[in-house]
Amino acid sequence: MSKWLLSGVSWQATVVVEPGRWIGLEFAVPDHAGRPIHYGLDTDLYDLSQEKNREFAEEIERDVIEFLGHLRDRRVLLRKDRPVVVFPLDGGYVRLVRGRFLTHGSTHTDLARAQAGGEYAPVE
Repeated sequence: MSKWLLSGVSWQATVVVEPGRWIGLEFAVPDHAGRPIHYGLDTDLYDLSQEKNREFAEEIERDVIEFLGHLRDRRVLLRKDRPVVVFPLDGGYVRLVRGRFLTHGSTHTDLARAQAGGEYAPVE
C-alpha cells in the first residue's frame, strides 16, 4: 500500500493506493469558521482484483487525478461566507455543502448554477 499526504495553506488531501485492491482520496478544507468540509472518492468495497470491476477502478483513478489537477490549477473553490466547495469533475461541477453533521454533494452542468448565491475564491 502507498499513501501520499498532500497539503496547501488551508487544505489537506490523502491519496491511498493498494494495487489490485483499493484506490482512494480524502480531501478536507476548513470553511470560513474553521470547520472542515470533507470530500472522499474511493473504490469502496469493490474487489478490484476482479475483471468486472476494472472499468470502475479506472474511472476512480481518472477522477482522483482530475481532482488533484484542479487543486493544482486553483479550480477548487470555497465560498467566502458559507461552508460550500465547488469544483469541476468529469464534465460537470460538484457542489459540496457542509451541513450540521454531514457534507452533501450535488452535481451541476454549469459553473454558475454550482456557485449560486455566493462569492468564491480558490482554496489555498
